[in-house]
Amino acid sequence: MSVSDSGRRPKPPAAINWDRRLMQDPARLDSTSTPDPGQEATGAEMRAAPRVGLLIRPAKIISPDHQFLCVIRDLSETGLSVCVFHSLPECDHYTIEFQNGDRIPAEVMWRDGDRMGLKFLERADLDRLITSPSRYAKRPIRIELEAPAIVAMPGRDVPVRICDISGQGAKIACEEHMMLASNVVLRATHLPSTRAKIRWRRNGAYGLVFEDTLQMSELARIVAAMQNVAL
Repeated sequence: MSVSDSGRRPKPPAAINWDRRLMQDPARLDSTSTPDPGQEATGAEMRAAPRVGLLIRPAKIISPDHQFLCVIRDLSETGLSVCVFHSLPECDHYTIEFQNGDRIPAEVMWRDGDRMGLKFLERADLDRLITSPSRYAKRPIRIELEAPAIVAMPGRDVPVRICDISGQGAKIACEEHMMLASNVVLRATHLPSTRAKIRWRRNGAYGLVFEDTLQMSELARIVAAMQNVAL
C-alpha cells in the first residue's frame, strides 16, 4: 500500500447529520425515567431522584464482550438515558464508563430507537458524575478492541494491531521499530485511511495522533463494525 494516498476522507452525510442533531437538539432525550408500561414503579423512583437533563456528554457502554460509544443525555443518582449510534447486542445489563474512567453497572429499563434508559444497580454520587474528577485532563473516550491494521510509511507497510481507538488517535502494537514523530497512514477494515503522527513509543506499543478528528458518530459505527456487531 502506498503512503501517497491522501488519507483524507469526506465526512459521511449520516455522520454529519448525527453530530448536528447532538448539538442542535439537546431536548431530544430529556428523561431517564420514561419507562415502558411494565416499569411504572421503577419509573416513579427514578423520577423522584434529583437529575440533570439536557446533557451532551460522551461515555462508553460496555457489554460482556464489546465496548461502544454513547452520549449521555440525562443523568440522576439512580440512572441515566443515553443515545446510541447503532444497534447494540441484546443484553439486559451494561456497564457505563464515564470520561474519568469511573464505571457503574446498570440495568436496561427501556429502549426506543436510538434511545435507551438504564437504572444503576446501586445509587451513584451525582456530584461526582457531573464533575467527573480525574488526575488527567479530560481525555477522549477510548474504545478497547483488537483489530489488525497496516501502518503505511515511506518505503514500507508495517502490520500492526489496534489496541484502542478514539476520535483523536489510536494505540497500536507491533514488533517492528518505528521512529517517533513519523508521519504515517493507518489503514484497517472499516476504518478509512487516516493520516497520523507517531507521538509516543513504549514496550512495543505506539501512540498515534490523527491529523483529522473522527466525528463521534463516525467513530461509533467504525468500532461497532470492527467488533463484528451488525449495525
